[in-house]
Amino acid sequence: MIPLYVIEEHHELFYIWNKATGRGFLPPFGNTLLHVDHHHDFMCGDYGADFHALFSSLEHIRTFTYEALGIADFICPAIYQGIFNEVVMLQNYRPFLSKPENKIMYLDAENQLIVQDVTPFSHIVLSKPEADQRLFTYRQGGLGDFITPQTTVLDIDLDYFCWDNSLSSITNKRLEITEQAYRDMTGNPYHPFRLFPKAMVRPVEEEGQFYLSYVGLPKPCPLPAKEQVHKRINLFVRWLKKNKSEFRLISICRSRYSGYTPRSLWVEIENGLLKHLAEIFDYDLQG
Repeated sequence: MIPLYVIEEHHELFYIWNKATGRGFLPPFGNTLLHVDHHHDFMCGDYGADFHALFSSLEHIRTFTYEALGIADFICPAIYQGIFNEVVMLQNYRPFLSKPENKIMYLDAENQLIVQDVTPFSHIVLSKPEADQRLFTYRQGGLGDFITPQTTVLDIDLDYFCWDNSLSSITNKRLEITEQAYRDMTGNPYHPFRLFPKAMVRPVEEEGQFYLSYVGLPKPCPLPAKEQVHKRINLFVRWLKKNKSEFRLISICRSRYSGYTPRSLWVEIENGLLKHLAEIFDYDLQG
């Protein structure tokens, strides 16, 4: 049976992947990630961690997951670990998937993960003995032909079946700041926060307290009709049946707290998706 995990927010997958390799559900190296999501979640940079010490225990990895990772930067550390050397991003429903692009990831002298395309000048990086490097391939697009000889992890974000509704989780809120920070903003017309589009944030003073107020946010997109959601689920499931791979692990991310999946629809989408996946795969829902 294929282990299937349901998580709330996407960064939790980093811990799940490491947990799965420890349990033998997933080979520790050389897998393919099929990432089905409205967003690519492929940011990386400075995580503020000693990567060599980090991976010494599952407990360290769990701490790193919940303290250092966000919902858009959890894939790069897994590539650095070696869990994945092929990444396929499904972000739309067009019948096209790009050809594999060769990329290199390395840990630089400042302990930041860097991703670059492999070019004729990549030998400059590859030849550095101090650079900790990972080579991998990257594809993106929609429901085109998907073939890989490797074991594959199927990762599905429920927002793939609707669209970006993240703004619905952001109301007019405020964050308390110091008086000095307030003075810095009000006294500098070129302060970075004052240059945000549509004045998304502004400094506010109330009864001797100072705040950064979130204002002027665009309205969230209207909710999709349930019929449209189910049509997209059916389209994706038909593609899965056609491109059935050796999936060793399946994950479903709800994305309801971040607001990327509408809270009024996540149950409908999840139940519909699980029902259809059960028609294709013999999965075991993990706790």
